Amino acid sequence: MPAAQPCPSRFDALVSLALALLLAPALVAQSRPPQAAQPVDEEYTRLIKQHTQDPRIITELVDHLPASATVPSPLKVLGRIPGTPDELTYSKDIYRYFDTLDQASDRVRVFRIGTTEEGREMIAVVIADEATIRNLAKYKAITAQLTDPRRTSEATARQLVATGRPIYYVTGAIHSPETGSPEMLMELGYRLAVEETPFIQQIRNTLIVVLTPIVEVDGRDKQVDSWYFRKRTGQALPLSYWGKYVAHDNNRDGMAQALRLTQNLMAAFLDWHPTVFHDLHESVPYLYTSTGTGPYNTWLDPLVTDEWWMLAKYEVAEMTKRGVPGVWTWGFYDGWVPNYLFFIANTHNSIGRFYETQTYGPMNQEITLGATQTSREWFRPNPPLQKIKWGPRNNVNMQQSALLFAMSHVAKNREMYLENYWFKNKRAIDRGKAEAPHAWVIPANQRRRVEAAELVNVFRRQGVEVHTAAGAFTIGDVAVNAGDYVIRMDQPYRTLVAMLMDVQFFAPGNPRPYDDTGWTFPYLRNVKAMKVADKAILDQPMTLMAGDAKVAGTISGTGPVLVVEHTTDNTLISFRFAHKDVRILAAEDDFEAAGRTFRAGAFIVPDANRAALEPTVRELGLSAWAMPAAPAVKTHELDVPRIGYVHAWQRTQDEGWVRLAFDAFGVPYTYFADQKLREGNLRAKYDVIVFPHVGGTLQSHLNGVAGSGRPLPYKKTPETPNLGAQDESDDIRGGMGLEGFMALVTFVREGGTLIVEGSTSTLFPAAGVTSGVTLEEPTTLFARGSILKALFTDRRSPIAYGYDQPVLPVYFNQGPVFRAGSGGVPGEFAAFMGGGPQIPGVGMNTTPNAVPPTVVPLEPEEKKTEMPSVDEAAAFRQMARAFGMSVDEAPPRVILRFPRNANDMLLSGSLVGGQALADRAVVIDAPVGNGHVVMFATRPYWRWQTQGLFFLGFNAILNWNDLDAGKEAPKETSRPAAER
Repeated sequence: MPAAQPCPSRFDALVSLALALLLAPALVAQSRPPQAAQPVDEEYTRLIKQHTQDPRIITELVDHLPASATVPSPLKVLGRIPGTPDELTYSKDIYRYFDTLDQASDRVRVFRIGTTEEGREMIAVVIADEATIRNLAKYKAITAQLTDPRRTSEATARQLVATGRPIYYVTGAIHSPETGSPEMLMELGYRLAVEETPFIQQIRNTLIVVLTPIVEVDGRDKQVDSWYFRKRTGQALPLSYWGKYVAHDNNRDGMAQALRLTQNLMAAFLDWHPTVFHDLHESVPYLYTSTGTGPYNTWLDPLVTDEWWMLAKYEVAEMTKRGVPGVWTWGFYDGWVPNYLFFIANTHNSIGRFYETQTYGPMNQEITLGATQTSREWFRPNPPLQKIKWGPRNNVNMQQSALLFAMSHVAKNREMYLENYWFKNKRAIDRGKAEAPHAWVIPANQRRRVEAAELVNVFRRQGVEVHTAAGAFTIGDVAVNAGDYVIRMDQPYRTLVAMLMDVQFFAPGNPRPYDDTGWTFPYLRNVKAMKVADKAILDQPMTLMAGDAKVAGTISGTGPVLVVEHTTDNTLISFRFAHKDVRILAAEDDFEAAGRTFRAGAFIVPDANRAALEPTVRELGLSAWAMPAAPAVKTHELDVPRIGYVHAWQRTQDEGWVRLAFDAFGVPYTYFADQKLREGNLRAKYDVIVFPHVGGTLQSHLNGVAGSGRPLPYKKTPETPNLGAQDESDDIRGGMGLEGFMALVTFVREGGTLIVEGSTSTLFPAAGVTSGVTLEEPTTLFARGSILKALFTDRRSPIAYGYDQPVLPVYFNQGPVFRAGSGGVPGEFAAFMGGGPQIPGVGMNTTPNAVPPTVVPLEPEEKKTEMPSVDEAAAFRQMARAFGMSVDEAPPRVILRFPRNANDMLLSGSLVGGQALADRAVVIDAPVGNGHVVMFATRPYWRWQTQGLFFLGFNAILNWNDLDAGKEAPKETSRPAAER
């Protein structure tokens, strides 16, 4: 199958597809064509029509349900049909239904594919004809062989394509408030197993359909609890938690693979090698089938984008022919960042796609839409209606109909899609041989050895082959040592490696990005990795790794004093808390000992019990030296802190990533809601309080969840058994309030350390508590999830311990922007200082017809009087003084800042108006009273991707009581005699 000359089967398939589209009748009747004499389930069919709120939102594929004497329908098992208003189904009942299908039908098999963080099962439901179900291992072997053209010749591939089955994998409910897909997939499973129309038979006899009806199972059950609470009480209960750690971001874990749901789906994907991997969502009217506005990810095989468009346009055409309004493509999402669940297919040469449908509800409602959703555009020629009666059955009809058309299209073009899959894998291998880089080398013995090994394991868990060098060699200017990790690019999953390892540039003139624009893994993880442009590396001796990389720690020398090197490997904090009762000191300066130089921050353990410590050193991959005497260096005690960890009920999504990092590395904490700050007396309970990003302003943090009238409980009860796993409250309304905020201020003033990031790092500056820190809001800045350069400006701060480089890549997303001290160009002048085009040149309008041109009157209207704004900071300072509190503190200590030159800032992603960041602070240690506020403009624990920044926060925790170490004494300034 040479790429330059398509084989006849592929050409014939393309011609057939084109003829089918050209010769299709202009109108398709809504009623079903004549069918075989299969009985219809009259009651089920009646309920479908009863619950469908608009007769246009249905097709002949789903306006009925066939009856079966042996296979029970959802109605028979659950007592209602999918799409019944005001009802949702718990995961155990959805699984009970699919297990019943498995027991009743030889066309259905159910597999358990893993468990969630809270212990709930995830499943995969496989549906095909009886013969295929009996021979699943055979068909899985075929797709595995097509995955690796290094071992599958072209002749063999032709035979496999002729006999193989495309695998269409559908996932539902990764986003817990999007409730329709698990309901719909039960009915789809039954229909595929039972219906005998030629349309369904072709799908069943040609494809293998795999369904994972619920991806976020923990969140699904919480959502059902919340819905029935609302149904009983009339109160809307926010879905404060989805999974154990994150909410909506569970669909941003495709790169780092930190969450169980992603890991389980990734393992299932590598087991099945699906041809299509289709994720179901709800957010826009009425059905968006994904292609995206672009820019598409630079490293995607062009065939993938062609397949996106083929499938999407086929679905749009088939639904539009049937008079269904509001089915469209292109104008939503971009196709750039590969962090979504469905994108694991695109990085593995399959077809990753998704739907967004109008909400399931599950209530009936009338929906009114605005101009940007109903305007007729080139990509939306049959737009949604301005007003429609909608309900959960409409959602079921939409999703199920479109999915069936997509499956039918793949079934009709079975050989083309299997052949394309083989071609994409072969082209990935060929590109790795023909194009540089031909490999990536990750030195195994670099300073951050543990993080280097973990980077390797991230790739291995996603099916990438990693080798180790058999001996030392030099290729061009790259020196490779024995044992170094080598990721060859002449392998099927080359695309994934290129996407994650290389540098991204997102041109700001593109449509606004849907998510992050830069994610280069060596930068974010602060790990050394080298591109190899010389093809000769592919001929060097190397050994394929058979298991995950594991770094064995070492202890050298003898003596009663143990020195553990501080490399910023994250397992170092695990060591401290694993031995919390052991006296450990931190070196405040670099020092020489045992014939080597140790970086400031090294752990020094006097009178070390080597037998107790050595197993942990080895297990955690640390490097330690035993010495006869303590080194001559200034030290301070690493006092083990009592850590309080604050969350806000209005949004737990972002703090969950911090919590995940703490749990992974064994950092203990007491978890509580910001409401409890009002109780005060914080310093008696905690030494460190961590308050991660929530979003919003000082006012929204003070107010918290809005509400009036009855209390709004979030807790485990017999009626809500799935709530309260992380935290509980009798009433989640209201935030910290002024009392809670003042308690935080008092906590710091009494010697506590407060660690904040993102929105929470703006609280003290907004209230004027931290002297010398100004919060700016530049209007010319565009930095959407990029990697920027940050410079260490205070290498002696304990927060910088272990970092041995002058520059550190940091993740940054629009803000906050801090001006600390007197540094930096004033924000009002930033627009005149260069740094790229101004913000009006960013992005483009994707719905130009939504707002018609307007004219202005000849005479201007009278200027409206604006209400004077309130200086919140000044008001707080006045209030603080009334309480006898001084807010004038010592100047802040800036540990990291952005460069002064805006053109020397962007490392990966996109940046416009970078001068607004010039010389601005990235990490600040602001003294307040006897304590400290450590503020991060970056997000140091972002989505399990920024391991290179983790230890900035860990250092602040470990050295909470000695953050003034290494601080220069204030210089005395002389005053005129008249002022003395």
